Amino acid sequence: NMSFEELLKQAGLEEYSPYFSQNPENIASVLGLQGSQATQFGQFFQPFNQEKFLEAQGAIEQNKATRTQFLEGNYQSSFTGLGQQLGQATQQIGQAAGQAGFSGAGSTARQIAESRKMAGQSLQDLMQKREQGLFGIEQQRGTEMAGLTGMLQNYLQGTFGRAERLYGLDATNMPFDPRPGGNTQNTPIDTSGQIS
Repeated sequence: NMSFEELLKQAGLEEYSPYFSQNPENIASVLGLQGSQATQFGQFFQPFNQEKFLEAQGAIEQNKATRTQFLEGNYQSSFTGLGQQLGQATQQIGQAAGQAGFSGAGSTARQIAESRKMAGQSLQDLMQKREQGLFGIEQQRGTEMAGLTGMLQNYLQGTFGRAERLYGLDATNMPFDPRPGGNTQNTPIDTSGQIS
């Protein structure tokens, strides 16, 4: 399982990691808030719940594993069933040929070739369905991970919004860029990153 820092990095938000501190005073300090503003920032401030976030990420991975296992189980039993069908068909054709004697040899070979061709087509269909299933599982995981990335971004935007309100009416020249090492312009969060 990944650490919270690794997930932030995957989302392209590793430079924002100081804002995910569990201590509001640390976050206020990174934001450049001091004195009463820092105290106000800390009041009612809910740190980001990293534990719940990691649990959610773990659940996404577990769901993917469960879905994949289920799909592979279905595929395996279908594959086994197909092999048994081919075996039975060949056996029946062979028995019928034995009763017909040597005269039916050409027709028997054709029937066996035909059953193999049908089995081959069924196998191809099965493999295609399996691929589609695996793709669907990966898409589902991607959608769920995008939801987690959205949670990180919403938290950051809420945190920055709170700091902006504390700077009050002097927001014309905000004294900080929320990104560590940033300039004096307020830069919006880059939301293009996503945990994958």
